[in-house]
Amino acid sequence: MKILPARRVRVGAVLAVASAAVLAAGGCQSGGGKDGSAGAPKTASSASGASKSLTGTTLKSLLLPARAMPKGFHLSPDGSRDTGDGGVQVSNTPVPAAKACEVLGQTSWIRVTNINSAAFAQNDYGDAAQTQEIAQEIDTYHGGDAQQAMAKLRKVFAHCASFVDRSSSPAAKVRVKSVVVHGVGDEAVKAIETSPTWQGGMTLAAVRVGDTIVTTFYSSSHADKGAAALTMAEKMAKKVQSAT
Repeated sequence: MKILPARRVRVGAVLAVASAAVLAAGGCQSGGGKDGSAGAPKTASSASGASKSLTGTTLKSLLLPARAMPKGFHLSPDGSRDTGDGGVQVSNTPVPAAKACEVLGQTSWIRVTNINSAAFAQNDYGDAAQTQEIAQEIDTYHGGDAQQAMAKLRKVFAHCASFVDRSSSPAAKVRVKSVVVHGVGDEAVKAIETSPTWQGGMTLAAVRVGDTIVTTFYSSSHADKGAAALTMAEKMAKKVQSAT
């Protein structure tokens, strides 16, 4: 069986520096407004109170450390991004509906919501054989947008219940099974991606805490299909809750 490939795809992100702060370039945030159309990005100053307090620097500190990763996983330096201490506009090319299912197999898959965040931080880890990958991200949204983003994620998961991923070679028939997770944060959802041509699978988890959404992605070549992604998201959600 084909080993499930780890894909570090970060497309179309734009970070416009509005201050003297030097930030990591090339974040992975979603573009467009609530209707999914492209629009002028908001600035951090227009975010809600909770969004203002959680800058990219703060969110970066809430990501799980290397010691929390499985044995043999190491940080991918090119996968670390954050919006720093503020003064940054985040925008991204909207994800077309026809491409949304494929994006679920990429890091920063929350891009499928097509909703800009106010601040974010992310990084990812891979094993030595480059057959497994873990990605984690925390996004703080403008007032009300976090709920809209979670609703959009559930719709995308349902829409992508069965699709053909043509971004890989050969194309793979993929099944996405999602479930609402109760008792975690303000709301949470988990999805598992599998294919007859893969060894293992992917687990994606999203947890909302107020105006903030924690997302994880675990691409595993083992039978657990990266089930630890949900536990990781829960741990970060608790850290976010404590920080706010």
